[in-house]
Amino acid sequence: MATVRHFLNPRRNPGYLSLCSELFSSAASLGSPFTDTGTILRSLCEKPNPQFEDAVSLFDRAVNSGGNLTFAGNYLMSNLVKSQKYELAFSVYHKMVYAAISTNFLSLSGLLECFVQMDRIEFAHGVLGLMTKRGYNFHVYNFNILLKGLCRDREFDKAISLVREMRKNSPFPDAVSYNTIVRGFCEEKELEKALQLLHEMEANGSHPSLVTWGILIDAFRKVGNMEKAMALHEDMRRKGIEADAVVYYVLIRGLCDRSEVAKGKALLDEMLEKGISPDVIAYNTLIRGFCKVGQLKEASEMFEVMIQRGVRPNVYTYTVLIDGLCSLDKTKEALQIFNLMVEKDEEPNVVTYNIILNKLCKDGLVSEAFKVVELMKKRNTKPDVITYNILLSGHCVKGELDEALELFNLMLNDKNYVAPDIRSFNVLIYELSIANRLHQALDLYDLLVKKLGPGDSVTVNILLCETLKSGDVKKAMELWKRVVGLGVIPDSSSYSSLIDGFCEIGMLNFAKGLFCKMRRSGFRPVVRDYNCIMASLCKESSLEQARKLFEEMHRGNIVPDNFSFNIMIDGSLKAGDISSAKSLLKEMSRFSLSPDKFTYSLMINRFLKLGHLDEAVSSFDRMVASGFSPDAYVCDSVLKYCISKGQTDKLIELLQKLGEVDIVLDQELSCTIMEYVCSSSVDMDLVKRLLKIPDDTRQEDK
Repeated sequence: MATVRHFLNPRRNPGYLSLCSELFSSAASLGSPFTDTGTILRSLCEKPNPQFEDAVSLFDRAVNSGGNLTFAGNYLMSNLVKSQKYELAFSVYHKMVYAAISTNFLSLSGLLECFVQMDRIEFAHGVLGLMTKRGYNFHVYNFNILLKGLCRDREFDKAISLVREMRKNSPFPDAVSYNTIVRGFCEEKELEKALQLLHEMEANGSHPSLVTWGILIDAFRKVGNMEKAMALHEDMRRKGIEADAVVYYVLIRGLCDRSEVAKGKALLDEMLEKGISPDVIAYNTLIRGFCKVGQLKEASEMFEVMIQRGVRPNVYTYTVLIDGLCSLDKTKEALQIFNLMVEKDEEPNVVTYNIILNKLCKDGLVSEAFKVVELMKKRNTKPDVITYNILLSGHCVKGELDEALELFNLMLNDKNYVAPDIRSFNVLIYELSIANRLHQALDLYDLLVKKLGPGDSVTVNILLCETLKSGDVKKAMELWKRVVGLGVIPDSSSYSSLIDGFCEIGMLNFAKGLFCKMRRSGFRPVVRDYNCIMASLCKESSLEQARKLFEEMHRGNIVPDNFSFNIMIDGSLKAGDISSAKSLLKEMSRFSLSPDKFTYSLMINRFLKLGHLDEAVSSFDRMVASGFSPDAYVCDSVLKYCISKGQTDKLIELLQKLGEVDIVLDQELSCTIMEYVCSSSVDMDLVKRLLKIPDDTRQEDK
């Protein structure tokens, strides 16, 4: 018998399939059916290495040879569906119908699943009708498969109607039935409808399972509503359902994502009290959470706790700790963790190495970074393009642009390196542009187009901005036409770069034209775009146009920032419109904004130019009262104005105020003030005390 099984096993007898083919042909020629088809198909469908294509092929031959193939067809159909070979299963069913081979309940159930999985839900309903016609009693599994298809197609109303129909008839919906719809609602972020279904389950006596609660809790976690997720956790606990490790993990992750790590830690303690052992994922989540909020001591303690409890840290654990230490500039400690990782036989992955490399390069330790790359290679971890992009950026940060270009050429030409990606090109294009080597940047862009295509909006925006800054408008417009011709669709940042560039070189009409085209193209200008245009308009004394644009921001629900108000206040004062400037100052509070140091500085200088010394001094007082220290330029402007107008009283008053806020005037201004008071009747001792001149200088003055 063992010999027969050995012979029938196609994996042990390679000639078996060809022999089967010959037997089928011989049987057909003799007019006798081949009766051992079921045995052959069973051997072909056996795990762990089933040969389904061969099984279907042999079944087709058997059908053509005639004979009773009811068992063989239904058996093959069932196995194909179980193995998710839906297209093959459907082809077998089609062959069975064609050959008038009777299909049983399992085959029809499988056909139902095939139609659902093949996204032919309308045919699945027909299969249910056929099963009814043949007198089969449905199993809840059949309906659950159909519910899955309806939810995948977002036919939630039909899914709920089907469940309600099931409640009236047989079979009664089970937890999987409801969970399928709940999960569908949650995947579509229809969370209120998912909750309504939960309440309907409870009202109908269908008790939600732990899985139901878990689906809902995870859904609210994903949308950031941890208050509701925690409330659901409390609800399930009150109803006698205790959370498992999965639910606890979901809650811990959600809390850590919101930086509420202490609450996450409390949940971990709760797990331990209930005898639920957290796995490495739970510990990793908390360690990452502590690192995220800068609590490295707590992260290290959690690391020690997991080891004490017998949970082995994995590569992610070490990587998270290393990343946290690097983010807080603790490079030495990060390297110590890295060494510990290697000692514990936990092999770093490329992400771990890249974190170390990134920190070293930011610290300017590029040569040390290259040593780490050599270590990577020795330990058989292949550097990826991110690795080399970090090294390129490291060279650029140190001003080693030629060395960066040399590495880039190796990436291009040496097979031992990884080919550059668009970011590699962008790093160098940017650095070349700001280093006044724009021609090289444009040459590199030509190479990018040749190697990888036209690049992305980042590439385009860098080149447009820097080309305009160089004053070469013609080159910028040629570049714009070229990238559009290459298929790069300008984004809002592209328009912003051009608007900024044209404003900077004083070509306001071009900037306004692009601003209008930006809106016609469906892009919404941001506050920076408005600020650029308004500043240029005020510079050209077109205050009314700037005001219209400022009002348009309000109507378009674009919230102005401090810079927006500073532009308009400065423009109003420049035009002598003090009333409008004061109104704007009051209006800032409507947007939860307050005047900053720049606001007060420009007001002081504009009031002085208008000859309103009292207003300037009042702004000076408010500036100091708001906690801002006037800089040397502001002090110089106010004090020199007092001197030029012979306002000795104001001069002494301001000097006293400066003394109160402990501001030391520079030598040039101090000399100017001394020169003035020496020719006036002001008490010299008072002036010297206010200017913080030591007493022993009196002898030198004599």
